[in-house]
Amino acid sequence: MAKANYSNRLDALKNRRHDSELIKKAFAEGQYEILTESYERIKEPKTIKYVIGAMQPVDYKYTKNTLDEGERVKNQLGKLAEIGYEIAFKYQGSVTNNTHIKAHSDIDILTIHQEFITLEPPQKASIPYRGDPVQDLCKLREDCYSILSSAFYAAEIDNTGAKSISLKGGSLRRKVDVVPSNWYDTLKYTETKLDYYRGVMVLDYKNKTRISNTPFYHNKLLDDKDTNTAGNYKKVVRLLKTLKADAENDIGLSSYDIAALMYHMKNSDYLIKNSPLLLIFNSLNFLKSVYSNEFYRNNLSVPDNSRKIFQANGATLNDLRLLIIELDNVYQDLLDDLIKSGYNIDKQIIA
Repeated sequence: MAKANYSNRLDALKNRRHDSELIKKAFAEGQYEILTESYERIKEPKTIKYVIGAMQPVDYKYTKNTLDEGERVKNQLGKLAEIGYEIAFKYQGSVTNNTHIKAHSDIDILTIHQEFITLEPPQKASIPYRGDPVQDLCKLREDCYSILSSAFYAAEIDNTGAKSISLKGGSLRRKVDVVPSNWYDTLKYTETKLDYYRGVMVLDYKNKTRISNTPFYHNKLLDDKDTNTAGNYKKVVRLLKTLKADAENDIGLSSYDIAALMYHMKNSDYLIKNSPLLLIFNSLNFLKSVYSNEFYRNNLSVPDNSRKIFQANGATLNDLRLLIIELDNVYQDLLDDLIKSGYNIDKQIIA
């Protein structure tokens, strides 16, 4: 297979990771020097620049813009209190666990109805709720839509999604998803009162039901994995998400499933100091082992053990195959460039 055009890939990488609107505005005001990221300064072949850049977190000044847009939406939803709701807000998604790869990343706002709490069995409420949680969450969603439609009249607001109301355009610089839900007190949360064990029940507006979710525990597990692997776990997740974005073929693996897959690679395979090629080599071998071992693959769960990774409406074997091809191609291109430069797989590179 022909070598990928890494000049084009570097351009795509930079365009994803930089906020052009922020740059233009600040540059026009004489307040901003165009950001040069660390990977752009290393004196290495473009293949290495691309891989190193793909592994790095998006600069916080751009991530903050995403959070600021979330705050704008939250401030408008604060009007729910004026019509009698007791509401809490929490963020979820790749921005919150720092595995996002775009400056213009979407953000999810959990809009939490606090007048009732769902308890994980066998817990039972001392005073059972007399209302209908699904109906109450449907009403919350309808009121959210009404408020948002008035506040962001120039934006495109999509109320057809099963789990969220999506807003984009108009005055909003980011896509924001509003997710009606209520608290879900897991057994671990009741026992420990540690916030990351607390979950939510998310409304499925189409099917008029609710789905349990533990996004804060998920983030805690990813943070722990990253700490135990010297920051290399999230580097690999970002790299694989970047390869998915740049692939010619559509790879259907979700960001969640990519993070879940790489969560199962042994910590020792991540602890390779500053050798990106060795890190890719270990990741490639791991993904190939998942692909070839059906029993192992079918028993892999997402980090919080709420579901299997490979299941209906989840990851597929073909999508895993396509991701392996992309990673293998990058590995071979990197190896070729290192050999031409007189180095091997263990070369240490610090960005």
